[in-house]
Amino acid sequence: MPRIILSTLNAKYAHCSLALRCLYANMGDLQEDTEIQEYIWSERACDLAEKILETQPEILGLGVYIWNAVETLSLVRILKSVAPSLVIVLGGPEVSHEYEEQELTELADYTVIGEGDLAFAEICREILFEKTRPEEKFIKGGEPKLAELVSPYSYYTDKDIKERSIYVEASRG
Repeated sequence: MPRIILSTLNAKYAHCSLALRCLYANMGDLQEDTEIQEYIWSERACDLAEKILETQPEILGLGVYIWNAVETLSLVRILKSVAPSLVIVLGGPEVSHEYEEQELTELADYTVIGEGDLAFAEICREILFEKTRPEEKFIKGGEPKLAELVSPYSYYTDKDIKERSIYVEASRG
């Protein structure tokens, strides 16, 4: 069972999250303990919480966007009420601005501000291996050099390629 789940609430099943695959590609030694679980924001939050908790993860990374912020808030409320020990780390454009004023970021354990490609894995290592917690609730992701990053494209499955929309992110370099 995965110790770390990377997830987001997509608008439709046909959408495939590049961000989750970027994080997964750069998990390094934690990759074998990490699983991507993508959902659709129209699913009931209680059903999503049940699916996520089924594998008993220790850390949940959630991508937050303008189209899923309200639904993600509902999900985090439920998860924190039924599994308070689950460490929830948020990232994405919707929580990278005005983060100190959002109920969602207040409920979560941590929020990565900006690029999380390397920062998320470091947070996980600190929690799982060093058995400590980051002191700051809001963690600046920094801008990694492109040469430091592992490409995410090999982490699309055959099913993703056959049934879903995949895009190339050309703005990263």
